[in-house]
Amino acid sequence: MSARTAVCRRQSGRRSTARRRHCTALADVAKFILAAKDKAHELAGWVGGGILALLGLEGLAKRFARELIEHIPLPFDGKAVAAARGVQVTGILLCLLNDDDLRRCQCFIDLALEQAKTAVRKLLTTAMEDWTQLARFAAKA
Repeated sequence: MSARTAVCRRQSGRRSTARRRHCTALADVAKFILAAKDKAHELAGWVGGGILALLGLEGLAKRFARELIEHIPLPFDGKAVAAARGVQVTGILLCLLNDDDLRRCQCFIDLALEQAKTAVRKLLTTAMEDWTQLARFAAKA
């Protein structure tokens, strides 16, 4: 291997690492958006629990109400998830345009894991409701 080939390979490796850092940064932004959404829910539960405590509600009833409040959809939930997914798709497109291996693309990994969790959750929900409906989830060739 010539010196020139070695230098070109080293520089190519550096560019790939730099591009991967961009994807990782985008993945971190998406995670931050989703974490901020979750923190907003926790804050709503905490505030709601505090108000209920001021009204005299304590113990199990207060904990139940706080959990319920934390799971009520907030007006910006859909927009936050859409923004995070848009950032992830942008990272995936950058990796595709750079011919990077998607198995090493953090945006792809995060999005694929979330989609897999959703699919498994649907499968388990269907299984709990009616075992005969599991045929709808047949493996696709």
